[in-house]
Amino acid sequence: MIDDRGPVVHQALLIHRLIALRRDNGLTQEKVARSLEWSHAKLMRYEGGTQVLPKADLDALLDLYRVLGTAQGRKLQEIGRKARDKPWWYPHRHALTTEERYYVGLEMGAARIRQCAPALVPGLLRTRDYAHALCSMVDPGGEVGRLVDVLMGRQGMMLTRSPVPEQVYVLDEAALRRIVGGPGSPGVMVRQLHHLVERSASVQLRIIPEEAGLHFGTLGGFTLFDFDEGLPPVLHTEHRGRVVASKKEEDVHAYAEAFDRLVEEHALDARRSLALIEHHARRLQGRGGASPDTGEEETGTHTNGVGSFPAGDLLGVFEPRPPPTPTFPAGPGIEIGSE
Repeated sequence: MIDDRGPVVHQALLIHRLIALRRDNGLTQEKVARSLEWSHAKLMRYEGGTQVLPKADLDALLDLYRVLGTAQGRKLQEIGRKARDKPWWYPHRHALTTEERYYVGLEMGAARIRQCAPALVPGLLRTRDYAHALCSMVDPGGEVGRLVDVLMGRQGMMLTRSPVPEQVYVLDEAALRRIVGGPGSPGVMVRQLHHLVERSASVQLRIIPEEAGLHFGTLGGFTLFDFDEGLPPVLHTEHRGRVVASKKEEDVHAYAEAFDRLVEEHALDARRSLALIEHHARRLQGRGGASPDTGEEETGTHTNGVGSFPAGDLLGVFEPRPPPTPTFPAGPGIEIGSE
């Protein structure tokens, strides 16, 4: 039975299996292209994930690989249908960049999400007011409502997925202290902190205290996606203003090790992390912040106090400031399949 992982991950899964079939049959890309009277570039686009496979071309490949009409072939045809589906965010596609659409697609189908967020609360943990404050700062009166709706949709999809993916978030204490919504109106941040407390019941939430000093996460935020069924993990980060999605084993391994060190050596345990979040909520409430259950929205009525961040982080997809040059390759641009 095909699950609800969405078209991006189904396409990745389809390509992963088709490449394996090609190699099992001892075929190169050149031989396949000649056999089907395709250009080599066409097959490269399919296997590279830059073009979705139409049904006729998928059937041609399955026939060449000698699985058309078999149980394996029917399974791949079903995966192909899912890969051609329009995603839930399709009506909002013009509000998202190509990189954001790819990120949201991976997020929808991941089995585990590990994210380091040194500057702002991660997108999947944001309240509507918090998200609206960030979007309003960068693009007042523009796509604010649509961007916030996409973010809320992402959260809703994550909560209704079966099974819900494992989620581990590492936040710097700076993300708790930054008063999104402006220092004169701390209610947005108070509600956001209480929301983090509520979400900690279903996700793993770890806070790096200020006393930890500099750490790997200070260089910039990143997200690691892990998948089922043999799909390789994907690293998402932003470097010098360029969004990078990498499946390179050395990149993923380096960031995965760094994430583990952040959890084990720098972050507070779950209980103390929760206590620190509650401490900052009480501190802000003491300055006149609204009680979390007053529910009064402040969207569109506040002055944002978050500094200047590029629009790339509005959806909580990428961290706002690109990190310095890492000591290992940042990886290629977006790719799903390879030769």
